[in-house]
Amino acid sequence: MPAASNACLISTYTQTSCFEDDKAPSDYISSDEEQLESGCTGRKFHYENKAERTFNAEMTAFEDFAGKNSIGAAFTRENFNEVAAQDLMVAKSEKTSDFASYESLPEAAKHEKFFRAAFEVLLKEGVFSATSRKNKVNEWVNPEELEKVLELDVNPGPSSHGKLLDLMKTVIKYSVKTGHPYFVNQLFSSVDPYGLVGQWLADTLNPSVYTYEVSPVFSLMEEHVLAQMRSIVGFPEDAGDGIFCPGGSMANGYAISCARHYAFPQIKTQGLASCPRLVLYTSEDAHYSIKKLAAFEGLGSDNVYLIKTDARGRILPEDLRAQIERTLSEGAVPFMVSATSGTTVLGAFDPLPAIADLCTEYKMWLHVDAAWGGGALVSRKHRHLLNGIERADSVTWNPHIRYASENGIDTMTFYNEMELQKVKQFHPNAQLVIRIRCDAEVAQCQLGMKFGCDAITEAPRLLR
Repeated sequence: MPAASNACLISTYTQTSCFEDDKAPSDYISSDEEQLESGCTGRKFHYENKAERTFNAEMTAFEDFAGKNSIGAAFTRENFNEVAAQDLMVAKSEKTSDFASYESLPEAAKHEKFFRAAFEVLLKEGVFSATSRKNKVNEWVNPEELEKVLELDVNPGPSSHGKLLDLMKTVIKYSVKTGHPYFVNQLFSSVDPYGLVGQWLADTLNPSVYTYEVSPVFSLMEEHVLAQMRSIVGFPEDAGDGIFCPGGSMANGYAISCARHYAFPQIKTQGLASCPRLVLYTSEDAHYSIKKLAAFEGLGSDNVYLIKTDARGRILPEDLRAQIERTLSEGAVPFMVSATSGTTVLGAFDPLPAIADLCTEYKMWLHVDAAWGGGALVSRKHRHLLNGIERADSVTWNPHIRYASENGIDTMTFYNEMELQKVKQFHPNAQLVIRIRCDAEVAQCQLGMKFGCDAITEAPRLLR
């Protein structure tokens, strides 16, 4: 065998940190504790810390091994470290076939039964039971009690499959069932069966959608989905780009970054110091993420000018123009308008054509936050609410938020009298009003049980 074959013996245990920092290779010869398989011959050697062995004795043992295995390597005290270093650079050992025999996870014999049992729990309790009107949206307990139930301390040892299955059931029991028909806290509802299966498929494959080489299927899929979304918005065919984000807030942050770099490309290399004071504009009812992300990206929340709205919560173009002129008089640079299509306050849609005209006149980036109202783009009846969105430079759209009117959502929520007055004013024909009873008046986060009341018989009494 060639002399290079001894690389397996030296490089393997060096690279796997078998040596302590203050020990030399001579301290790890001839023992009955650690096993290391030679990549040259398949023989097994044992190593332990034995500092009293001399270098000459060590070399005698190693040269005996080398002679028996036709390595023919001659080591001296002077060249031992040099030879070892050269051996570490050998790219490939002769015994690579052993890798195919290594056991990898999962193993069908050990895990298939567990997988099937876990899937049964997910399907029965996490999907069908969790979306049944016969069951609660949430099994509420106080945080201190829930911590005890979940046993959140790190276990000193492994858990059995049965224990893990019980834990799954506990997690489902005490979690909020966001797919439940009576869950109205957030902007989504119900479980899409095909989307859920798609999520299971994606989690099973665990794709890293960086490049086509690493994730060919999902890379192409992502490109086509984003292209279709751009087409729905009305962007020119084969133009533009897109990216999936953790949420609408981050999407708005990306838009601010794009607008800033578009106005001042040198900021990428020279930083904010190379730019004048930048000002962006958004509705006084806009999502809070605009101010937060402006602060996060170094613009400063004071440089987010809030534009007045009309009685329905829509930006007043005349006030937008006034604020732009104010900015110019201050010596600052107006660089971006973030319009909102579907505010979280009143569900208002800003007048995009008028705003786009001002952006063109003052050479500003137009972003449309359509996270809430973007679903109207696929509605024949309500698409007109977003007329002019095709003139935007960027758009935030949360496809999981469905357009409420098209899905029969006719319930409202309130947490105080002011909110109930809004319901009465803007939704006089609501079929159901949801009242929230707080469990702790002094709690910073008011969590409580929800129950319904009839809008005709009960709501007037509540107002009194």
